[in-house]
Amino acid sequence: MPFQNMSFGLTGQIPGLEFPLAKSFINEALGYIYDFQIWSFQFKEDGWFTPGLQFASGNQSSGTITATRFTDQIVGDATAAAAWLAYFNAGTLPVLTQFQIRSPYYSLYNIVAYDGVNTFTVDRPWMEPDGAGLTYMVYQAYFPVPVADFKRFLAIRDTTNAAPINYSKYSQRDLIVLDPQRTVFNQPAYCIPYETDARVGSPTLGNMLYELWGHPLSQLPYTFNYLRRGTLLTNPTDTVPYPLTEELVMWRAKEVAYQWKEAQKGDGIARGAGADWRFLSERAEKEYMKALKIISDRDRDMVMAYFSRLYPGAETGFWGEPFANIQGNLNVGR
Repeated sequence: MPFQNMSFGLTGQIPGLEFPLAKSFINEALGYIYDFQIWSFQFKEDGWFTPGLQFASGNQSSGTITATRFTDQIVGDATAAAAWLAYFNAGTLPVLTQFQIRSPYYSLYNIVAYDGVNTFTVDRPWMEPDGAGLTYMVYQAYFPVPVADFKRFLAIRDTTNAAPINYSKYSQRDLIVLDPQRTVFNQPAYCIPYETDARVGSPTLGNMLYELWGHPLSQLPYTFNYLRRGTLLTNPTDTVPYPLTEELVMWRAKEVAYQWKEAQKGDGIARGAGADWRFLSERAEKEYMKALKIISDRDRDMVMAYFSRLYPGAETGFWGEPFANIQGNLNVGR
């Protein structure tokens, strides 16, 4: 059942409920269900590609830059400007505003705008050594998660070198001690939370950014599995994700709507007049819990398959692997 039909259905069953509020109650119900447990549709897979050092000339980017302290403008010389313009005109991805720029080996700045000629605008005033003829590096160190409703990583792997990427060991505070100048480069082994993407005009505005460390100056692919919350309904034709059902969401939405109606009773309305909204809310809650159990049980196997290992022969009690018995001796049989 599309979102529009669900909303009309709720307004038709509850007198005085306006259409916008009905839509709000349905999304409130859906969000509650998303957060109730882990659902199979919340598991997703995606990846990053590290574009490496841009405009490379040895270990730095070609040309030089002029930076003025306390301003957010960085101007490239003729060599740098030509390289930037060629990249821009080629329509290469990622776009220039996904990159970071630094003067080795000082802080990184996010590029937030390019004037199409020779000037980058960065996300904050330049506080490093300034002047003309500065060497520089342009590369991507911060990578956005693909969705705004991202919850957490489940695994990250370097598919070129067959290596896992650790996403839980270090924080930004740790990196201040381990590599304050960020001079560790190539083949990242760690993924560290950075900040929410606040870059003006960014296609991932509001998404969480993560720093890959050591910083990637090579072009390599990375694959990750993650958990997302789930999107709310927006368009009239939107539907709830499988295995959720419209019935489940509607029962929860009715529970919320009935509570709203109960709260509308004022001193001028005698208790007991009209529908008993409190009773209807309790009834809706019971129906919701009944439907939730059925759907939750149906989805549990798919969720558990993600986190659990299957042991052939487990149903017979023989695992096929050695274990310690109660006396502490190794048992290699049944």
